[in-house]
Amino acid sequence: MLRLFGLVLAALLTGCAAIKGVSNSNAYSDLPAGGTFAIRLLNGDPVIGPKIERMLRYQLEKRGYRYNDTSPDLLVAYTFDVVGAGSASSAHTFINSAPQTAYVWGNTVSVSPSYSTATTVVNTTRLYAKTIAVRISHATTGQKLWDGVVSETGWCNQIFVTTPQILSLMFEEFRASVQTSKR
Repeated sequence: MLRLFGLVLAALLTGCAAIKGVSNSNAYSDLPAGGTFAIRLLNGDPVIGPKIERMLRYQLEKRGYRYNDTSPDLLVAYTFDVVGAGSASSAHTFINSAPQTAYVWGNTVSVSPSYSTATTVVNTTRLYAKTIAVRISHATTGQKLWDGVVSETGWCNQIFVTTPQILSLMFEEFRASVQTSKR
């Protein structure tokens, strides 16, 4: 029974992970290639925040940055939120026919019994808007270097499940913002 519960939960969370989001990222100045960073949660659930922080850290380390909380070159601040975004409804109609017999007399067809029923099923799904915003600034001067925001709306209210896809979408154009040669 526990194994079945695990499979059902995995199927639900997997369906939760497919997103269609809108990404908006801006480079304000060249980001140094490599370097160190520290991460700070500005706003969001303090229980889920560390999970998102680990995923954010992974994205930056994958791009050649090193985590250093004591004396970083860059400060990465993030915030996230999940809010209700209304609902979506759909309706499906099923026609149920009783077994019928057709009688043919010349060019006339008679069907007996001549009734059927229709059943309409309405499905309403609650929607949730999930948003993650990240700002990268110079740790000593506070100068904003880059920011990115991704908003996604769907039936899943578990932001930590969709965070890998949200961050991948956010950092898609990140490499173009990084300074490729030292000045």
